[in-house]
Amino acid sequence: MKLEAVKFGVAMGAVYGLVFFVYGAVSALTGAGAEMMRLIGGFYLGMGPSLLGAVIGALWGFGVGFVFFGAAAWIYNALLGGR
Repeated sequence: MKLEAVKFGVAMGAVYGLVFFVYGAVSALTGAGAEMMRLIGGFYLGMGPSLLGAVIGALWGFGVGFVFFGAAAWIYNALLGGR
């Protein structure tokens, strides 16, 4: 069964973005994991232990999830061949 790469990328990007948002929001509201958020912010510019950082992280998460999971679905489809 082939995957629709764009739809799969959007779905997984949304999940990845939601995870980044929740992690950032929890960090902003409780302080738990704030140092880890600062470390992650070194890779994803603007992401940090604040509500704005959580929103920026959600955007990064969506973009990265879309690209990588969409690419993975495309590779999966290519490996299936002519089925």
